Amino acid sequence: MRKYLWVGILLLGLSCLTAFAQNRTITGKVTLSDDGSVMPGVSVALKGTTRGTNTDGSGNYVFSVPESGGKLVFSFVGIATQEVVIGNQAEINVQLRPDSRQLSEVVVTGTGVATDKKKLGISVESISAARLPAISNATIDQALVGKIAGAQISSSSGAPGAPVSIQLRGINTLGGGTQPLILIDGVEVTSTALNALDLSNVERVEVVQGAASATIYGAQGANGVIQIFTKRGKQGATRIDFSSRASQDSYINVGDVHKPFNHSFATDAQGNILDNTGKPLTRNDLGLWGQVTWEREATSQNNKPYNSNTPYFDHFAQMFRTSTNLNNSLNISGGAGKTDYSFTMTNINQQSVINSDGSLNRSNFSANIGIELVKNLTLRSTTQFAYTNSSSFGADAGGFLSSALYTWPFADLNNKDKDGNPTYKYGGAGTNSSNPFYQTNYQNYSTKVLDVIPSLNLNYKLSKFLELDYKYGINHSRVDFDRFSQNQEGNPSSVAKNWYVGEGLTGGIAQRNTNRTNQNSLVSAFIRTDFQKDFGLNIPITTSTQVAFDWRRYDFNRDFINYTGLPRYQPVNGAQAQSNSISTWRDQFITYGYLVNQRIEYGDILGLTGGFRADYSSVFNEGRGANVFPRGDGYLRLSKLGFWSGSLADLIPEFKVRAAYGEAGIQPVTYFGGLGGFYGSFPNHYIRTTTLGTGNYDNGSYLSLNAVASNPALKVEVSKEFEFGFDLGIQPNKGGVFLPFINANLTVWNRQGKDVIWPSAQAPTTGIQSKYDNYVVGLSSSGVQATIDAQVFHGTDLTWDLITTFGSQKSFLDQTADGKAIPLTWGSAATYTLRPGEQIGTIYGYKALTSVDQTDPDGNRYIPSSDATKYELVDGRVVNTATKQVQFTNDKYSLGVTAPKFNMSFTNRFNLKRWLDVSFQIDWTAGQKTYNQTKEWMYSEGLHNDFDKPVTIGGQSGNWVAYYRSFYDASESNGTKDYFLENSSFVRLRNASVAVDFAQLFDLKFLRRLQLSYTGRNLLTLTKYSGLDPEANQNVSGGGTGSAAGQVAAQRGLDFWSFPNVKTHQIGLSFGF
Repeated sequence: MRKYLWVGILLLGLSCLTAFAQNRTITGKVTLSDDGSVMPGVSVALKGTTRGTNTDGSGNYVFSVPESGGKLVFSFVGIATQEVVIGNQAEINVQLRPDSRQLSEVVVTGTGVATDKKKLGISVESISAARLPAISNATIDQALVGKIAGAQISSSSGAPGAPVSIQLRGINTLGGGTQPLILIDGVEVTSTALNALDLSNVERVEVVQGAASATIYGAQGANGVIQIFTKRGKQGATRIDFSSRASQDSYINVGDVHKPFNHSFATDAQGNILDNTGKPLTRNDLGLWGQVTWEREATSQNNKPYNSNTPYFDHFAQMFRTSTNLNNSLNISGGAGKTDYSFTMTNINQQSVINSDGSLNRSNFSANIGIELVKNLTLRSTTQFAYTNSSSFGADAGGFLSSALYTWPFADLNNKDKDGNPTYKYGGAGTNSSNPFYQTNYQNYSTKVLDVIPSLNLNYKLSKFLELDYKYGINHSRVDFDRFSQNQEGNPSSVAKNWYVGEGLTGGIAQRNTNRTNQNSLVSAFIRTDFQKDFGLNIPITTSTQVAFDWRRYDFNRDFINYTGLPRYQPVNGAQAQSNSISTWRDQFITYGYLVNQRIEYGDILGLTGGFRADYSSVFNEGRGANVFPRGDGYLRLSKLGFWSGSLADLIPEFKVRAAYGEAGIQPVTYFGGLGGFYGSFPNHYIRTTTLGTGNYDNGSYLSLNAVASNPALKVEVSKEFEFGFDLGIQPNKGGVFLPFINANLTVWNRQGKDVIWPSAQAPTTGIQSKYDNYVVGLSSSGVQATIDAQVFHGTDLTWDLITTFGSQKSFLDQTADGKAIPLTWGSAATYTLRPGEQIGTIYGYKALTSVDQTDPDGNRYIPSSDATKYELVDGRVVNTATKQVQFTNDKYSLGVTAPKFNMSFTNRFNLKRWLDVSFQIDWTAGQKTYNQTKEWMYSEGLHNDFDKPVTIGGQSGNWVAYYRSFYDASESNGTKDYFLENSSFVRLRNASVAVDFAQLFDLKFLRRLQLSYTGRNLLTLTKYSGLDPEANQNVSGGGTGSAAGQVAAQRGLDFWSFPNVKTHQIGLSFGF
């Protein structure tokens, strides 16, 4: 028996040796075709078997295959699967290409953990760095314009350093702005402005737009979340990438706005303009013009030309210039073994398009280092530094416009007296005339910002069941703002008229030193199970449980220092000032909470998620309890069910329906304005805590009640949102070159805002005017968004891809606590009124009569029937033929809504043999209206070019001054009129680029890339808007992240000396090896 046993063992061993002899070893390396980077974790399998392996951290693999060969299958998430015949090869190296036909992109935002996009029940937008344009000012917010379906992201100002306006989904709040939560690699960034971050360091951007997908961020996520992922090093040799770009900017004036070439001033027989004494108009030694007589009676016409005595000066030509910008960037990255690294350095210099204005210079340094400390324990450190030094007037650029546009064109903005002193005001050259170059001559602005954003991420995969993750980040920003106003006593005109800029005629220094710090600590645990693999059950169920604790702290400190009375010599500092004053503002806020989120999936077919976030606040009083925000979502991939087969599966290989519900909040906070908007407003989180105002009187101090009292019972604003939609992949021409594949998604959403904070009026007996209150019982908004990503043509050498995004949204005020409307005014600008049941953005004002027999709501005629013959219609409006004035209603009515009906973007990209890349992006904003306050104020003194246009009244054609002036002063001077609420819809060629890669064209082995490119921005705009720029908005330009509220939520669509965007031409050279 023992003998037979030994024989059996021997035969078994011989069979194993025989089998071993029939196998052979294959080695190889897998890289990405786009840039040649190595690809770790790629699945390498022998087709038709269960045998397989994965590439290591360097992209290498070793695999045992049969002697007979077969086929190797290479697959990876988001990458086109590739099959290779083994044959007699001992080494097989492959390059894999991204596959846009797959819905298998991995995202993190809104889920808390890396999740395959085809298994999401929420809407998440993801934009790779390749889709972000290389714009001249290298800011992330500008690059996102037109890239996110459904979002209203607009470039509201062309001033250096101006942020964009961001509204992802509707309006959730009336006082807190619409700025979303900003994350960098999972850590909140609140102190640093989004436009201070380095665009060249971005790997991708992910966006979730509402509470349905942002619940996991609790009382910070109601406005949505933008998460930026920075570049990481890839395994392999060190890679060096360098780019240098130079560009020129010029201001946009699509409406051809200018001063009229003619005038209606009183003149003599020779056409000389006369002053109010009847003598030819002259300028005295101080540079001041005499007072003119502006004839604006019914018979006055704007048809007199300027002559040699008072020539016409083009103030736009004097004020604007073509500016030059430079941008240089260097990236060094790589990885070996268990470490990867990426270092990025960037410097930009952006010059203002305003003559005599300064520039903005920003330097960025970023480091991203990852290391595997021990098996399954990784540490990643990311650090970003940004230093911005601006000498530009920036946020005050609108003041330059108003100064110049209020001045009659016979005044020369460049005129100086015999001693070289500029004149601040021009006397008779306009009631509100002033010289913008007086400000640049006597004032210097300096804004220096240092931003530091270090963070650590420790991740430990304890077992296949448990993963632990810890993130900690600090965001510190220091802003040193200085406005130096020289002593102006050496200017005779300033002394004579007591005109000055700054603190007084003797000058002064205004300093605002701000330190903002936010800290974010997030510890998470993920528990995962697989019923088949872990428990041996024949049920394809997997589960994932996320438990997290999130802690955040915000500190804000600002010092206000003012020095007045400076000597006339320079240089000087505050120590030489005659007097000074110092004040401070401190604000602190701590919030923390925990998250529980449970996910269950049934194979590739179905997934359900549910959980909640509970937040606590350091603002005690009656708000000390937890704010709980529930959520849930689910998806069903119909294309994975049995009936989805045959021709249906060939045409539509992927179809998923999804739905989600979630709640998120906005912490109670209000904001105070800052000096000219240069350094941002400052927050006040103490509106739940009783505080008193302070002041000085008769060499003593006092305490007083604040105009708006705090409210201990104030609740957190809550946003509740439901969304549903679908994702699908279509193969109209499977295997062909024309329209081989189309990815599409559609999301419909509805949102309710509860307990919205707004001051409520209080009885006089209380001693206060109003108090912070949850006065707005409800806001509501709804919308739809869609993306279509089409492979229009994919041939062997030529590819053409088209991405189309669409978004439409509306927001309404549903109800206030007492049912009353909320009137809103911005300075002395247009009147916005929030009435229960009406859309936010509604403007109220006077309507021009469009019929002689028109009646008011009570049926009373505006014009008595006996006077009807005295009026006629001119351009559709009733005009008094005697006075030539347009007739308006006596009462105010709803004039329209400024919010656009929809936004669309079309991005085309062509690639020829990987060496020629051509792309262009067209943005379309439809149904938008803008109140042209700039035009209205120019009408007040005949300073708009419309006054040169003839109009026929009573059978007589002429440039009637009274006709145009009546649009300003009829019913109410400077009253809001429907005439100035204009259609500002536009189509804009946002980006256009052509790039040639000579390294690919000539197959240069020593370079990965040698690319010469041209990029244009805002090259063409089609619009009916009569102003400078239909996209520019005064009351949404400003804020950003930092401490400011962002943008004014309820008062959009106002052109009030808004600074126009710029048209850019850029040449760039980049290389990599």
